[in-house]
Amino acid sequence: MQTTVTAGDFSGDLSKFLQGYKYQPKLTRKLDDLEGVNFTPDLLNEIVLWKVNRYVSLDGDQLHRIDELATLKPGEQGRARLILEELLNAHGVDLPMASTFLRFRNPSVFQIIDRHAYRAIYGRDYKEYAKKPSRKIEVYFAYIDDLRRLCDAKRLCFETVDRVLYEFDKKRNGSLSKDKTGG
Repeated sequence: MQTTVTAGDFSGDLSKFLQGYKYQPKLTRKLDDLEGVNFTPDLLNEIVLWKVNRYVSLDGDQLHRIDELATLKPGEQGRARLILEELLNAHGVDLPMASTFLRFRNPSVFQIIDRHAYRAIYGRDYKEYAKKPSRKIEVYFAYIDDLRRLCDAKRLCFETVDRVLYEFDKKRNGSLSKDKTGG
């Protein structure tokens, strides 16, 4: 077993370790340069997202493609495949987060896939299916279709079914396992 070395016991030059610091470089530079900048709710959120390593940086074109999803009609979720793949390849974004972006852009077409809602639909835990975005997209589109069928069968509003399932699962199935795989 290797013994832990503390910084105080290290005999070398500690400052050299700064050269290896590559954490969220663009956002770190921005947050390091806040002299004279007042804190706002948006800035606080950026700091929180930096700390939990969930900061998402999308360019203007990607944001525009997300906005274009507002015109889709129910059943047309497949037309979002390219932007969904881009989102899944962005730092800090997995399927639960990507589905959240899509849901708030167009709730009549998209809903959030999270661990509670997934378990409420399928009776098993949501697992990270694969590292490949294409597999995650297949899972998500099948989930959307299954939500529509549930909404029809149970006379639920599609726009809020993710919230219904989240609460249902918490109340009926209890807390989730400590394993945070999948959102």
